[in-house]
Amino acid sequence: MTRSFLRASGWLGPLLLALTLACGSTGVGNPGPAETGTLSLAIVSDDDDTAPQPGASASDVSEGAAPVVPLPRGAVERAVLVIGSVRWLPCDDSEPVITQSGPFLIDLIAGTTRPELPAFAVPAGGVCGFDAPLAPARDSAEFLGRSLLFSGTRADGVRFILFANLRATLRLRAPRGDVWGGEGDQTLLWAMRPRRWAAAQELDNEATSDADGPRTLVIDVDRHPLLFALIRARLAAQSAMFFDRDQNGVLDARDRSDGEVGTGTTDPEE
Repeated sequence: MTRSFLRASGWLGPLLLALTLACGSTGVGNPGPAETGTLSLAIVSDDDDTAPQPGASASDVSEGAAPVVPLPRGAVERAVLVIGSVRWLPCDDSEPVITQSGPFLIDLIAGTTRPELPAFAVPAGGVCGFDAPLAPARDSAEFLGRSLLFSGTRADGVRFILFANLRATLRLRAPRGDVWGGEGDQTLLWAMRPRRWAAAQELDNEATSDADGPRTLVIDVDRHPLLFALIRARLAAQSAMFFDRDQNGVLDARDRSDGEVGTGTTDPEE
């Protein structure tokens, strides 16, 4: 009996060892879960006049238009957007879309987003873009029922204002072949450029009406359809994405040195 037990243990030991190794294996045939970390988004205002611009066909309604000359510093006094949600698009189409529900009220001049967008777990294949539809504010007395406030003063002292429930979807995409998210926690900086939403000449070309008052240009879709459409088209088209390398929520030289990691377009939502 002792000899039988010894003979059995001679092959039983290696078998148990093999089973133990197989259970802990992460080999090619049965890979373990990927460690992708989290991704978060901070929305900032970019006041750099030298930042590259998209082609005219992407940033303007009319083909062949010249790049937008930014308004002078200080000309834009309010630039507020209300985003209904942010829908993150996994690079792997089989993964579900990740939706962060708002509305999120973004004050670019004050540098605030209320509430802040939370970090989320990145799917194994990363994300390659997001869609952010504008939506009317619900919890703000000042912006109730509106999704965009864009106002300031022209060079001749005439004030301009666009305050409306503008409907559009802002889209950001990573360059082909690139991925947002990876190992560890990362932050993206969505740099918006309100000084490029309208050019000085475009504002100067629009006349005020008696209903506007003597020194105010109210940008209305019915009276100023082309300017209204141009501003809507540029909300995302005149923006870019950067990685926040030092995780401080500020677009600085270090972030710019790595270049843009995403470009935008704005699609009207009828």
